[in-house]
Order: sequence, then C-alpha cells, then structure tokens
Amino acid sequence: MTSFSLPTTVCRLLLVRPRHLSPSRWDLVVQTLMQLSDPGVVLAAVVDPHPSPNLQIVASMDGLPIVVQANDLPAGTFTHVVLPDDAPDILSPDGTPWPRIAFSVVALLAEQVAARNGLMAIFNRYRSFAQSLTHLIPLDTTFSYESFICQSLRHLLSANATAYCEASLKERSVAILSSDPESLFALEASFPLTESIREILLLRDRYFDDLDPDKTGILHLPHTGSRRVVVFKLQQDTSATIPFLLIFPPPFPEENPLPESEFQNALELSAPVLETSHALFAHRSLLKRKSEHDPLTKILNRESLDLFIHKAWKEALFRKTSLTLLMIDIDHFKQVNDTLGHQIGDEVIVSVTEKIAGTLRARDGFGRYGGEEFVVVLPEIDKETGLRIAERILGAVRSLAHPQARNITVSIGVASYPADVSREEELMALADRMLYEAKRAGRNRAASVPSPKP
Repeated sequence: MTSFSLPTTVCRLLLVRPRHLSPSRWDLVVQTLMQLSDPGVVLAAVVDPHPSPNLQIVASMDGLPIVVQANDLPAGTFTHVVLPDDAPDILSPDGTPWPRIAFSVVALLAEQVAARNGLMAIFNRYRSFAQSLTHLIPLDTTFSYESFICQSLRHLLSANATAYCEASLKERSVAILSSDPESLFALEASFPLTESIREILLLRDRYFDDLDPDKTGILHLPHTGSRRVVVFKLQQDTSATIPFLLIFPPPFPEENPLPESEFQNALELSAPVLETSHALFAHRSLLKRKSEHDPLTKILNRESLDLFIHKAWKEALFRKTSLTLLMIDIDHFKQVNDTLGHQIGDEVIVSVTEKIAGTLRARDGFGRYGGEEFVVVLPEIDKETGLRIAERILGAVRSLAHPQARNITVSIGVASYPADVSREEELMALADRMLYEAKRAGRNRAASVPSPKP
C-alpha cells in the first residue's frame, strides 16, 4: 500500500466507488466521510454511476457532487483520489497521476468512526426514540417496526446482520419476522427452539448473551466472518411469545474491539426503552390504520387516497415514469340499495372490493372514494397497460356471484400521465370525466381519451 502525507492545505478527496462493494457499505463510507469534522480533510466529490436514492438526497442537501466519471468535474475540484488497490490511476490534465489513497484505508476509517459514534449516541438516540416515536419513525414508511429496529441496531453497533425473531415456547420454534435488507437466511424463515436459546430466554434475566452458532438451530447462518452470535432479549415475560434480536457480530471491527462491558451496558440500557417503544408503536399503528382506512372495506379512505396519489405523482415526476389512475363506480348501485336494502348493498361493496383487490399488485393504491366509487392508482403503469388492467377488473367483477344481487358490473374511467395530462389535479378530473363517458356509453366498460393516431 502506497503511503502518503497530507499537504498543509486542505486535502479534497475524490471518492471512487469500487465495483463490487455492497450498496449499504458504500453509503456508510460516503456519509461517514461527509460528517467528518476534520478541517484538513474534505470529501469534495463522489464518482458513482448508480447512486442510491438515499445517497442522492443526502449529497444534494450537503452540496456534494456525484458524477459518473472523474473527468466530469471541473479542474481544482479535488486534490487526491480514493481508489481501490487494483484500480488504475486517474490522470490529471497535465498527464500525471493524481495522488491516490487506498480505498481500504478510508473504508476502515469510516467504519471505526461510525462504530465509535454509534456507541456514544446509543443512549440518547433510544431515549429520543421512546419520547418522540412518531418523529423518528414516519408512520407512512414502508419499513415495518421490526425492520426499523434491525436496521437501527445494525448501524449503531456496526453489526454484520441483525434479525428480529419471536420464540414460541409452546410451539418450540423461532420465527424470523424480519431481517436487515441483505439476505440474511438463504432458505429457512424459521428454526427449532433449541435448548441454548430457551435457556437464554427463560432462565436468565439479562438482555445480552453470547451464543454458540452451532447450537442456535439456524440452518443457514449468514456469512458474517465471525463464529459468534449475540442474543438481545426484548422482554422478560415468558407467558407468551418472546421477541428478541439475533445480532451477528463482530459488533465492532475485531481488529479494534471496544470494551465488551460498554457494549453490554448499551444493550441492557436500551432494552427497556425498546420494549416500551414497541408497545407505543403497536398502539399508535392500530390507531393510524383505523384513521387511514375505510371501516367497511378496509381499503384506503378518501384522505389517505389523496395522499397516495400525491406521493405517486411526485415519484412519477422524479423517476420520469408513467402513472395511471382508474375511477370505478358500481353500476345501478342505488337500485340495489332501494330494492334489497343497505345491508345487501354493503355486502356488494365488500365483494366488489375483494374482486378488484385480487387484480392489483401490492404496490398499487386502492381506496374507496365515497359511496360506491373506488379509485385505483397504478404507479409505473402506462395508459395501454392501465386499460388492460381495467378490462381485467371488469371481468373479475362480472364473475361476482352474490345470492341476491345479480349481474353486478362496474364502469371505469382511465387517465394516465404523461399520455393524457401534465398536471396532478388534471389526473383525477379526467378519470372522473371518462367514468361518466363509460356510463353514457352503456356501462360495464372502461373509457379513456382516444390516443392520437400515429
């Protein structure tokens, strides 16, 4: 490894992404270097052909340039380049190589800084976690609470992997409810409750203990480079399932381990806070689900639907992708209510909801707009595909077999960005007009603005 000495002026680093580095480790290195307070060393720019959305946001906030290649930067942007050991030199305008620093040196520095900062911040972070739960965990996030815990502890402790589990003493098994983003277990999502885990969970009143990996009962251990597993118990109640975390160290780099007692104390002091937070989050999530969903159909209510459309629109603009919206109305529904009663009408609404939901992806938005009207939001779906999905919905509803309400059909209005509209407020308005056109044309059909002929 080539040694280097920093100049008396500011050392401005150009950080080049290694080809085979995992996205999570790369983001950690970049963001840690951005947070360094050393006035003599500054991260000036990053070469990354495919930066993650998270890295783009952080870099944009800090004004850090992210470029595809080094020659995209103006002269004078950087003084040193940080390259993998086997990467070729980057030449300066005069044809000489820029002074280089081995990426392995910078990566180790970033990991050690992150580990030290994580240990120092763990108490304050989890105290705030309990006091300001809704601020630290946005309730509209796609991550589950368990995933959030896993990711937080993994970064705080610099663990290789963390899994949130529940042990059922009655069933004598352990279920992995979630894990960190990297694939933790190759095949199995559950494993037998072994005597080692049972002893830790039942007979010890501690929150922290080592476990021999050969006694865990886990068939497919992740490749963590360590033969040690840390068990972090989240509650002591033994009357039901017991949630706990399996942390796959080294929690800190083995070359520079931190005192074991400090790590243990951090976990033990955090555990009660996590337990309280878990209960608060579960209660808050229940209230939130009730406030966001229609009580009859259990799909999004109108307010939540408007928010989903707004977010989908912003994402479509940012990613330059299509967005299609379907406005759906049950045909002749007033006649169902007038002749069969409102109870049967409610049954029809629920049945139609189930049929529509069965045609959609998990990422699609689906809500009750009011009465017998529904809205389906299809991110990254163009107009042509949206019309095919509308036809699929029409067929699914036609197959509905209700013992009293016969021949149930729906009409659908289709609007798409960018094919039909250019502004967010136009999307719903056009879908509503097309719904009227479908009904005027005889119902039981989908309608859209005719596409211009080529």
